[in-house]
Amino acid sequence: MYRALTLPLLVTIFFHGIILAAILIDAPKEEPKVRRAATEYIRAELVTIEKLQPKKKPAKPRKKTPKKPSKKSVDESKAKRLAEEKAAREKANQKQAQETKSKQEKERKEAQEKKRQREKQQRIQEQNERELSDSIDQESALKQVTSAAELANSYIALITESIQNSWSRPPSARNNMEAELALQLMPTGEVVSVNVVKSSGNPAFDRSAEVAVLRAGRFPELQQLPIKVFEDYFRRLHLKFRPEDLRQ
Repeated sequence: MYRALTLPLLVTIFFHGIILAAILIDAPKEEPKVRRAATEYIRAELVTIEKLQPKKKPAKPRKKTPKKPSKKSVDESKAKRLAEEKAAREKANQKQAQETKSKQEKERKEAQEKKRQREKQQRIQEQNERELSDSIDQESALKQVTSAAELANSYIALITESIQNSWSRPPSARNNMEAELALQLMPTGEVVSVNVVKSSGNPAFDRSAEVAVLRAGRFPELQQLPIKVFEDYFRRLHLKFRPEDLRQ
């Protein structure tokens, strides 16, 4: 143990001696006129064998070799990538299908709107045509009615004239008396029946009117009438008798 301690001590003393000798050799023989500052202290350090041994260089860190992914990881990554690609394709397909559906719906609505417009225009046109046709028909019917009424009035005038020629007014007839008779006629103009539907209040006056119709007996001019005009105006004809005149 003493030998282990003596060797480092001797080495230390040896080095200190060398340092001291170097200082004495370099020192000037004469003191300078100007006194120098205080001599710097010399630090001595005990040197051990361990410090005299060369230091070992630190070992370089080993480069970590990247670990190769396992087959399972590769398969999982590939499966994940395929799943993401599939999901992206499905999403794109859904978007395209939705756009196609929206486009078709828009086209369907536009077609329906065009169809409604065409139908509306057609209804308006048909309505205008009906109104025009109705107007023409009404005008034609009005002309026909007017023509038929005028024709009927002309034949009624002939009948009243014939009855007036056959009527003998009784002496008891007074002004403001009025008797209304209903005549039933045939298309040949023959009188089928005659009845008093409104009495004048004077039986003799009423009877004279009936006798005048029966004396006339037949109106052959009615055979020239269209059957519709006859049915509308002469099948049953009402006449009013007054002492001063005879009118329908």
